[in-house]
Parts: sequence; C-alpha cells; structure tokens
Amino acid sequence: MLKDKVCIVTGGASGIGLAIAESFSREGAKVVMADINEEKLIKESERIGQDYFKGDLSKREDCFNLVDFTVERFSKVDILVNVAGIQTVSPIEDFPEDKWDFMISLMLTAPFLLTKYVWPYMKKEEWGRIINLNSIHGLVASELQ
Repeated sequence: MLKDKVCIVTGGASGIGLAIAESFSREGAKVVMADINEEKLIKESERIGQDYFKGDLSKREDCFNLVDFTVERFSKVDILVNVAGIQTVSPIEDFPEDKWDFMISLMLTAPFLLTKYVWPYMKKEEWGRIINLNSIHGLVASELQ
C-alpha cells in the first residue's frame, strides 16, 4: 500500500517516529527520517536503508530545508508524519522559559510549518496524508508536567 510513497517522519531516530519509519520502510515507502540526534539518526537510517535529514525542527529554516531536501531527492512528498517531541518535567516555578519556547516551536509550530510547506506538493499530486501524533502525555499529564 505504501510502495513508492515518499514519507517524511519527524522524530525518526527513536521511539514512535522510528517505529513508524521502520513500518513504512517494510511496506515499500521511501522515508526521510528527520531528527536532531545525528548519531542515532545515521545509525537507524542506515540500518533500515532510508534517507535522513539532521535538523532542529524548532527552527523555521530547518523545517523548510527538510521539505526542500525531500522534494529535491524524490520530487514529491506523499505523507508527512509529525512525531517529534520532548518532555520536560519541572515544577512550574522552576520551569525554564527557554525550554518552553523550544517545546512550543518543536511540537506546535513545526507541524504547522511542515504542513504548510508540503501542502503545495500534495495538492499538485492530488493526494497526500498528514498525520500528527503524540505520546500518552498528550492525553494524561505526569506529575510536575
């Protein structure tokens, strides 16, 4: 079903993102795994035989560059899976404000920007899927979260 579909998976070096990249790869998709952890990203992308993009998706230019990289390599984007995320546990009075800004950029702004940037390619192909995922922490808070 995914044979030759071009997929971007954020957070692709570990956890849910890696599991999705592995599954899509087994189904014949061409996957671009995106992550900030270059060492793990290279290791995992080589292991499953897929492409990778090392970037900080909390930065607009890296979001744009991820889509540009994918389109240059494959001429299209069929599926975008937004998975990248982090968790920081801290009492609110001690919560670092720069960490808050990073989390908002990575987990809210990046999915919006990536959707905006892939949208023209999906419209051109008259087909596309955008999947936004989160962990259990999107539904149930941990203590101090």
